[in-house]
Amino acid sequence: MYTARIRMPRMGTSVHESTVVTWKKAVGDQVSKGEVLLSAESDKVEFEVEAPADGVITEILAEAEETVPVGEVLATMETETEVADETPEPEETSSDWAAPVAPLKPREKPVIPAARLEKAPRPSGEGKTWLSPRVQRLAAAHGIGLDVIAGIQGTGAGGRVSARDVEAFIAGGGAPPRIEMSWEPLSETQEERTEPLSRVRKRIAENLTRSVREIPQVTSWLEVDMSGVSAFRDANKEAFREKHRLNLTYTPFFIMAIVHALRSEENERFNATFEDDALTIRRYLNLGVAVDSPGGLVVPVLKSADAMNLVELSVRLDDLGARAREGALTPEDVRGGTLTLTNFGASGALGGNPIINPPEVAIIGTGAIALRPVALPNGATSVRPVMILAITFDHRVNDGMAAGRFISDVRAALENMDLSLLEY
Repeated sequence: MYTARIRMPRMGTSVHESTVVTWKKAVGDQVSKGEVLLSAESDKVEFEVEAPADGVITEILAEAEETVPVGEVLATMETETEVADETPEPEETSSDWAAPVAPLKPREKPVIPAARLEKAPRPSGEGKTWLSPRVQRLAAAHGIGLDVIAGIQGTGAGGRVSARDVEAFIAGGGAPPRIEMSWEPLSETQEERTEPLSRVRKRIAENLTRSVREIPQVTSWLEVDMSGVSAFRDANKEAFREKHRLNLTYTPFFIMAIVHALRSEENERFNATFEDDALTIRRYLNLGVAVDSPGGLVVPVLKSADAMNLVELSVRLDDLGARAREGALTPEDVRGGTLTLTNFGASGALGGNPIINPPEVAIIGTGAIALRPVALPNGATSVRPVMILAITFDHRVNDGMAAGRFISDVRAALENMDLSLLEY
């Protein structure tokens, strides 16, 4: 009798480990050559591992949901014939057999030059946010967003979220309730009603109509990798709340990035007002911040935002937001804006087309931060928190190249902000 060791095969040059999904056989089972022993998956493909010969499974060394390095022994078999020596690593020699694999769902990918096939360095925390194809399918089947799944405390290798973690999350009531479809009419009588606009809504309508009618507006978008800011916020939000009795939101970080970009004279024309065919450039930032109130959209102005630190911005934003929702803003609170920030991501929207608040010449919009696959320079991919950043600008006073430079500078500040200097 001979002993064959079943090892984790390599499913691509850049694949260094794979995860056991399910075992099809158990210890003591008699198997035939070519029979499927287990299914596994890497970040590139789902595959099955087959028996190398007729025999009996004598030991299973890797459990389901366990992530195993390439070449590690998964199981042993007792066989009547000697198994040919094969290994998953061409440069290494071993008498152990490497299981043949049958790909289930190969993914097409472009040919990448050999020089780009090194293993990608993982940013801090990526082990936790990497989600296997099986976990993603399970989340999709239950209508759970991947950003929610990534927030689960993982029990897999390196803190990764496993399918078992997702199933436990669902069983514990973490999944959103299923929505039942109905084919009942909206109204038995098919009634109609007319509602006159409120005074606030009329004023909003007039301002937006005037803005679109009088200003040639152009919107540009780009994506921002929010990994650094998101990690800082996650690590500090509890301590910040305990110390200041405030939620640490993303808005102060947006403002700090805008202020940094405006320090360049190349971008100063976006912090301005345009009236009577004259552009007035401001070397201070009075930032309008759009707030959704019960009466409609209001834009209180954060005066001298360029002179505030993280805590001061948070305190002032919380005060303005609370008074806006309570209808307690004064006329002075909504005057003197030089640039506006709107967060359409608060509603879950990934992107939007913000409208300029005259006589300002630009408005910046931020979308929802969502986990997305990001292509890395070496050809690998990584799941990162990504946000759409938008700018709508008045084409009478600024051109597209200048707007692109300004919004790119805001992105650079968000992606490369020295967070170690922030104090609270």
